[in-house]
This record gives sequence, C-alpha cells and structure tokens, in this order.
Amino acid sequence: MNDYSINGWDNEYARLARAASQLRTISPHNNNIHHNNNSAQQKQDQANSIQTGLNRLDTQLHNLESSMTISSVEAGRRRGLLDGLHSQLSEITGSTGIGIGIGIGRQSNYTKNHQSTSATAAALRHQDELIDDLAIGVGRLKTQTHMIHDESRAHVHLLNEMDSNVDLANQGLEDETRRAMRLREEKSVWRLHLIIVGLSVLLFLLILMGLS
Repeated sequence: MNDYSINGWDNEYARLARAASQLRTISPHNNNIHHNNNSAQQKQDQANSIQTGLNRLDTQLHNLESSMTISSVEAGRRRGLLDGLHSQLSEITGSTGIGIGIGIGRQSNYTKNHQSTSATAAALRHQDELIDDLAIGVGRLKTQTHMIHDESRAHVHLLNEMDSNVDLANQGLEDETRRAMRLREEKSVWRLHLIIVGLSVLLFLLILMGLS
C-alpha cells in the first residue's frame, strides 16, 4: 500500500483482517482442512503475506504519527488493532516454524517502532512544555499590558484635572486683574473730585479777596 493516508491505512487493515479470517477457515483447527503439503504451503504463504502487510501497516502508522497526520491516541488505538490481528494470526498458524518467524519479525519491528514512538512522544511532551511556558509568558504580558493601560488612564485623568485647574487659575487671575483695574479707576475718580473741590474753594477765596 503506497497510500499513507488514514483512509488508505484503514482500507489495508480491513483487507488483512479479511485475509486472516479466510486463513482461519483453512487452519488445522478446522475439521474440513485437507492435510497435505499444498495446503500447508498455501497456509504458510498466506500467513507470510498477512504478516508482511502487518509490518508494512506498522511502519506506515509510525510515519503517520511522525508527520502528525494522526494523534498519539489514534495511533495507539490502531497499534492495538495490529497487535490483536497479529495475535489472531499466531493462533491461526499454530505452526512452530511459522509462528517463530512471524513473532520474531513482528517483535523486532514493534520494538523499533516503539522506540521511535517513545522519541516522538518525548519530543511532543517537550513541545507541550514550551507551549505552556509560552502561554505563561503571554499571560504575564497581558497582565502587564492591563496595568500599563490602567496607569495610562490614570495619567490622562490627572492631565485633565491639571488642565481644569490651570483654566480656573487663569480665570481667577483675569477676575483679579479686572478688579484691580476697577479699583484703580475708582481711586483716580476720587482724586479728580478732590482736585475739583480744592480748586473751587481756591476760586471762591480769590473772589472774596477781590471784592474786599
């Protein structure tokens, strides 16, 4: 099977499962089996073909997991299906020679893929830790951003109050200036009145002196 897609993997697994079921019907445990060399050879060839397919599915499953096409949970579930089908195949063959050959090949391939899976899982865990650290950093940055925003709002409020106070101070200065101007004008008017009165008295005295 050259298709590494999930659907292709599932279809290939279903085909091997049907082949294993057909192999069971010609196993020695069935009373209708013909005990002859041709039947034994046919059984061995079919068992070897199924085992080769299982090994190929195991390798493709590892490739799918490595490329993150499927999750680790899905990969574990499918690996369990392969193990179950492998156990059924071992029970069906019942032959020591076939069983040992299949078992050794399966165990070696499983060990290799299990080690690769462990390395992939470790890398994924490390990636999750990095993502968690990044999330913590983003959370802290968000908190600091909110704090800066609150401080900025407080500064804007203080600036607005300062503007209001400056406006009030300017208004007070203008009022005091106008008041001072009024007082100055009033003082000038009183001085003018006093001068007029003084001149009037002086004129009156001069008139009296002239008459006498």
